[in-house]
Amino acid sequence: MTEVTLVIQDKFERGASPYWARFAIGHADIESAPNVLRLVEQGAEEGKLSDAEIGDYRAVPKSKLPWMLPTRLTVRARFSHAAGQVLGTAGVGFWNDPFDWAGSVQVPPNALWFLYVSPQSDFAFAPNMRGNGWKAATLNGGRAGGLTMALGNFVFGLPGMSALVFRLAQTRLAAHEKTLDDVALTDWHEYRIDWLAREAIFFVDDTEIFRAPNPPTVPLGFVAWIDNNCMTIGIGREFAFSRLRIEQRQWMELSHVAIERLTTEHR
Repeated sequence: MTEVTLVIQDKFERGASPYWARFAIGHADIESAPNVLRLVEQGAEEGKLSDAEIGDYRAVPKSKLPWMLPTRLTVRARFSHAAGQVLGTAGVGFWNDPFDWAGSVQVPPNALWFLYVSPQSDFAFAPNMRGNGWKAATLNGGRAGGLTMALGNFVFGLPGMSALVFRLAQTRLAAHEKTLDDVALTDWHEYRIDWLAREAIFFVDDTEIFRAPNPPTVPLGFVAWIDNNCMTIGIGREFAFSRLRIEQRQWMELSHVAIERLTTEHR
């Protein structure tokens, strides 16, 4: 049997728990309704970041992020629009926020999450996967020293080199994805991730939908967000990054977030 210890639970009965760091920039906001927290975008400007999120990764160094396997995340969420109609990126899960404010990669990326990418973007770290849509995904970049990351950022910025750097990076990244085309974004669903030593197991409404081997083994932080980012990257593609203009009002609502320690792994 798996022994479970509840660490943080928020049902948003009076807005977001003080535990979460709230972040909203540009044409984005965080709204509260009875038993619901709403991350909203409307009127985002092209080329300027609009991002609404809650999480626990911003207030601590990347080496001291609060969550480590074995851990269970459960989130109940829905979106304002169907897949393909939401613009930008959005999602819920764990990551290590590998970027600095200039966009350089400080540490190898590590994440496990439910990730939405709109049709304007085209990126998939796992081979032979569609570069947008609603996905369950893991990315294990491991660890690397500062000199290695600085060299990689330098070469990545040289003309014509981003596709080569991505191809080389893929040799050390363990990435796994599954598209969730049958999951309606506008309906309430319970999304769950069991982050274990050998695999991450993804569930939708208590039904297992994906097992990803070799998940991250570094500390990660929780994030739930919606933004106007747009990116193209992958094998044979040159890197491109932008921020989308978004006139429509769009949002992701959360009604429950729970993070639990698993003291005995299950199979």
